[in-house]
Amino acid sequence: MVYIFTISSLVINILIILLVPIKLTRQDIYITWMFVTLNVLAADLFFGDVFDLYDLIDPGPQTYDLFVQMTLPATFGILYLNFMPKNKKSFIYYLLFWVIFSSLYELLSSYFGYVVYKGWKLWWTPIYFLITCLITRWHFYFARNKNTGH
Repeated sequence: MVYIFTISSLVINILIILLVPIKLTRQDIYITWMFVTLNVLAADLFFGDVFDLYDLIDPGPQTYDLFVQMTLPATFGILYLNFMPKNKKSFIYYLLFWVIFSSLYELLSSYFGYVVYKGWKLWWTPIYFLITCLITRWHFYFARNKNTGH
């Protein structure tokens, strides 16, 4: 069931990306893909492996889980940035939507057996997603600014 859930999620996200107008450049998509993937791998290594707060499917590294981590979260990141409003008031509601959506998606992932909680507190999830969404937004604007670093 976990494989159907994760592959279905990936297929749905890819279809949305292919069927809706994408405002992001190929460079934006590439940078977002790498940034989100690096953050997911680092967070899961830190929280899941070092602190042993959860497993993804089964304990220990797995090829299938690596595939999921390198694809699925990045597609969510692309969708998040593609539709992100520039207006700060609108962004607050948008951010709230994504934090709630991501938290519910994680719960659904747990239901289907992708995330197996061992010590993770559910109230940490929205805090994690709030921070992650804000950092991703900051990184997006940082990467787009041509005058950074020089």
